[in-house]
Amino acid sequence: MPDSHDGSAAPIVFAAESSGRTGVLTVRGTLDFTTYEKATEFFDKAFARFGPNLVVDLLGLDFLDSRATGLLVNCWKRALSEGGRLALVAVERGAARALWLTGLAFHVPIFPTVADALAAVSPGE
Repeated sequence: MPDSHDGSAAPIVFAAESSGRTGVLTVRGTLDFTTYEKATEFFDKAFARFGPNLVVDLLGLDFLDSRATGLLVNCWKRALSEGGRLALVAVERGAARALWLTGLAFHVPIFPTVADALAAVSPGE
């Protein structure tokens, strides 16, 4: 059986928009070692554009590996160190299930919808 994560370029789609003073980032597709550099650049640009208050929507992920999980942890730590907050939008099934299996879900705030995450993360207007 062929390995669908064999190191070839994996499809990934990033989108970013603002909601007040919070950046809402959407990641769809495969977030793994093949897309790690693109993802790192995307998050760096998001911090530069929106600052440290970010919501990251992972509902459209097909695959999430340990390296990408580490990237999310680093972004969460960066947001905190810069005086902001980062929240993830995910549910405990599919690719994002790794967030619960690794224990990350017990440290990084995770919400079922973007609206819930925005309510918790957005600084007072």
